[in-house]
Amino acid sequence: MTTGCFACAAENFNFLSSSGQPLMIPGVVFGCAYDIRKISFGRLEEFKVAGLLGLGYAPISFPLQQSYQTGKVFSMCLTRRREIQTYLRFGKDVPTPPGGLRVTKLVLFKDIPYYYVNLLGISVHGQQLLIDPNVFAVRNQGTSGGCFMDNGSSFTVLIRPAFNAVVQFLEMYFMRFPRVFKGGRPLGPPFELCYKWMTPLPPLPTLTFHFENADLLINPEDLFIKVKADQQGNDLFCLAFIADDARTILGSVHQSNYLFIYDLNQKLLKFAPEDCSKNS
Repeated sequence: MTTGCFACAAENFNFLSSSGQPLMIPGVVFGCAYDIRKISFGRLEEFKVAGLLGLGYAPISFPLQQSYQTGKVFSMCLTRRREIQTYLRFGKDVPTPPGGLRVTKLVLFKDIPYYYVNLLGISVHGQQLLIDPNVFAVRNQGTSGGCFMDNGSSFTVLIRPAFNAVVQFLEMYFMRFPRVFKGGRPLGPPFELCYKWMTPLPPLPTLTFHFENADLLINPEDLFIKVKADQQGNDLFCLAFIADDARTILGSVHQSNYLFIYDLNQKLLKFAPEDCSKNS
């Protein structure tokens, strides 16, 4: 994103509170940009947005501005169903799921306000892949490498050595199904591993991200996505990852149907599987 002109101001903001009544928060610092280039959320009317809410941990971010009310804790629960609205919750309104939470450490840097986590490995179909953990290491004080959470990115970006290992395993996996054929490129996102198939669709594997002390399981319906291969309407199913030479970014598609709790006081990321369509 390129911003040509940008200014800051302070204003009173009104939010819907857990009591059902509006809550006025005075003096919220926010920015106005009136010359923005190279940013798009899609061409459809439903993709138009009125603004962006900064949820990082820089001093001007919303969680830190309101830390006296929220205790630097917030949660989100995303769903891939566009017609379902979910809630961003703060402080005492953050739910605690009855089944408990998985907990991993947040790695935070003063000048790079990304939510890094320590990614140690990846498994596909229950088998851990031979990936050197060093490819996931954060380098240069957060300016390169590592793995961070980003719900502003739709699809997960996987650093190239790990991406290649996942692709190699999946190519071997799908060779057992004679009605599945590798090939084709989608019209949309730059997915590199795609297949054509003859019905029925074969059983698709799961993928697990092994974070420090916590595992994040990605179900097949989120790991793969059906896309259009051509103007005639032919479909492919593709691995919904994009390769990158610099770092790994866990996008919103692969955060869906999980409750994520960001605890900035304890520098912890807590999460659990959840039906996010139920307003968690």
